[in-house]
Amino acid sequence: MEAPALLDAHVQLKKIYTALNESLDLTRQLADAVDRNDEVSIRMLVAMRQEPVDRLAQAQRALEQQQRALSAEDGARLAGLLKGAAAEAEEERALAEQVSLNGRILKQVVELDRIVNRKLTREKSIYQ
Repeated sequence: MEAPALLDAHVQLKKIYTALNESLDLTRQLADAVDRNDEVSIRMLVAMRQEPVDRLAQAQRALEQQQRALSAEDGARLAGLLKGAAAEAEEERALAEQVSLNGRILKQVVELDRIVNRKLTREKSIYQ
């Protein structure tokens, strides 16, 4: 895969990373608000979390569009890298590392969201 395609994908992954970090921060604040029983802050923070989610979705769509624009071979390679495949060349290393980092941040967001959701909804939690 050529360097410009890798760079374009890395830019989108960095946008995803930024959105995930913002979502994690807001979810931490939400957890604190839930612990304080601060309903005004809870509502505000839930609404604020939508913005990074929207930016994340936009970056994900850009990655999918880029993947479709590549040759079949390069598109398949990019898809593999985005799913966590190991770098096969030095040029792919930064992209593979960013995918791994994003996955770790996403896991943190999901775990914290699971805790907050259970505190807020108790037995009606979307997480079973």
